[in-house]
Amino acid sequence: MTTENILEKVKAFPPLDDTVTKVMAVCNDINGSVGDLAKVVQNDPMTTANILKAANSPLYGFSREIKGITQAVSIFGMDTVKGFAFSSFLQKKPDLNLAPYGIDARDFASISEQQNAFVAKWFKGKKDILDILLLTSFLMEVGKIVLASVVVEHQKTDEFKAHINELESIEQIRELELKVFGITNEEITAILLEEWNFDAAMFNAIRNLHNPEKADKELQKYAQALQVVKTLLSTHNFGKVPDMEGALALVEKYGFDKAHFEEVAAEQLQIESV
Repeated sequence: MTTENILEKVKAFPPLDDTVTKVMAVCNDINGSVGDLAKVVQNDPMTTANILKAANSPLYGFSREIKGITQAVSIFGMDTVKGFAFSSFLQKKPDLNLAPYGIDARDFASISEQQNAFVAKWFKGKKDILDILLLTSFLMEVGKIVLASVVVEHQKTDEFKAHINELESIEQIRELELKVFGITNEEITAILLEEWNFDAAMFNAIRNLHNPEKADKELQKYAQALQVVKTLLSTHNFGKVPDMEGALALVEKYGFDKAHFEEVAAEQLQIESV
């Protein structure tokens, strides 16, 4: 399982489907509207269903029932809708197998939504941060899809999963991935986002998630926030007790508002435990 083989896997990743391509086009068009975006989304049953299901779940905390896709798209905003489009695209992959990481496609979609919802609540009203973090938080674990496919291909699923289950933190997972693959899931994600022509701030923030101080100064806050969220909520602790202690240590280290973070975390974790 050489790094070169894995990078070949990245380049062989299926091209974005029609829905994602059209969603990106609308979102990148200065004249693109919510109505235009809703028209694209409603032609994709899975994306429509995922958006409406999330809009009416307690996770995002909307105060009223959302019945139509145009209303849902308007409330979520373009960046989060892009996230749902990408998530649905990934769920459609016939060979999607995340068993080496101890989850399935539905779990992966669920944790992506949890990470996105947490970011939306944590930085509510801070458009300058959310412009980068809303979509980035939705996609920051995509690299695990590529690494899992390599493990499955080499028939090492049980062995890798056993190692993963022994680990307690995302830092330990990073060390295991470097040992096994020579590259981390964050680096793979960054490469994919770069291939998909995302904003450079997005893939650079993910690339430096474990070492925010290595990012350009203006990007460090994004990498720090992603590290906090991924420590608290990740595929690794999905369905388990979130790493609140680890997340709070990072919140204090980076100077985020601890009381506000604890308030948001308490609200979301209570929702997820129901």
